[in-house]
Amino acid sequence: MEQKKDFLDDLTQNLMVVVLIIAAACTLMTFILQFFAPDSVDLFKQLSYYAYAWMIYLALGPMVKRSAFMKIDIISQKYPEGVGKALSIICDILMFLMMVIMLVYSCIALGNAVSTGAQNATVPAIPLALAYAAPVVGYVLAIIYYVAKVFTGKGGNK
Repeated sequence: MEQKKDFLDDLTQNLMVVVLIIAAACTLMTFILQFFAPDSVDLFKQLSYYAYAWMIYLALGPMVKRSAFMKIDIISQKYPEGVGKALSIICDILMFLMMVIMLVYSCIALGNAVSTGAQNATVPAIPLALAYAAPVVGYVLAIIYYVAKVFTGKGGNK
């Protein structure tokens, strides 16, 4: 059975692969540079932390699509199918609202970091906006997936 291509899903997965490669390369550089250029270790260590953070936030969208969040499945199995479905919908609504609230606060933090030019305390060459942009992108993607889930009516599961 041929599956329909999903542009947003493909984009998210490709971004996750790129960020994973960056994280792995920075982690490797951290290990190598500790022997040859110890002063550069902090830079690559911080970049690897940022890359791993980006990975986590980029994964929010696919998690929404696949309903991979921990839910109250144990409780919903004790009740009839309709009640379980209602609990699932309530969980999705609560998660959506939480994502919207977190997006608002993430945008405020990103705006503050950009307007003040805040920099990483360990490595001043890295702007904090690089880290604060990750939650904004992740929450936006998750919200888009939740909206798509409503419009497809299938919950987006494969």
